[in-house]
Amino acid sequence: LSFLDTKTIKKNNREYDVEKLRGERCYGGFDLSETEDFTSACLEFPLPGNDFFVLSHSWVPEKKVKEDREKLDWKYLESTGRLTIVHGDYVDYNLVYQWFEEQRSKYRIDSIGFDPAKAFLLVQLMREKGFVLNEVRQGELTLTAPLDNLKERFLDGNMIHNNDPLFNWYLGNVKLTKRSANATYLPTKQNRHRKIDGFAALLDAHTEWIRKNPLFIPADKSLVTTINIRR
Repeated sequence: LSFLDTKTIKKNNREYDVEKLRGERCYGGFDLSETEDFTSACLEFPLPGNDFFVLSHSWVPEKKVKEDREKLDWKYLESTGRLTIVHGDYVDYNLVYQWFEEQRSKYRIDSIGFDPAKAFLLVQLMREKGFVLNEVRQGELTLTAPLDNLKERFLDGNMIHNNDPLFNWYLGNVKLTKRSANATYLPTKQNRHRKIDGFAALLDAHTEWIRKNPLFIPADKSLVTTINIRR
């Protein structure tokens, strides 16, 4: 079961002036994966009108590019600033920290969600530098609600990323694996070469947004209910 079809992905290929985001609040996420594979980070900015802007970046080792199993236009993605090709055989996770430092000079990063797998050293470093990081457990009970909410926003065309081709590729690679009879599920790859790291980073960031913001605010304020995704 694919997460999004091509029509829905194209519906979200709108443009937004990133200069308008300077000083704005946002929520971060990162997916470290294997150091010899893709690594991704993103910021998600709530916008007026229920829209969100997604600023995504990925790193991949030069060795991976030479193998070229994903058949991407690597040089084009690098030239557009979506991707950093790292010299050598692996991605140094300090590059992720440096990216967030650069973004912090421009935007107000409220908090960052992360998959705890492989993240211990990076998390320690970033917390020492003053970032607020919260674990996002990679289980169906944690991720199903954010997945549902995120899908609704894509279906409504609310997710803006300035037609980022690498991010579109990630989106097209996501499928959902049903985990139990109560309709919980997890995002997985279509196959081993169809990476979803950029989407995983967004899912962590969106989970952080959900934790910090009420999802249902009726006209009768006495009925206000806040939905939190609990760790």
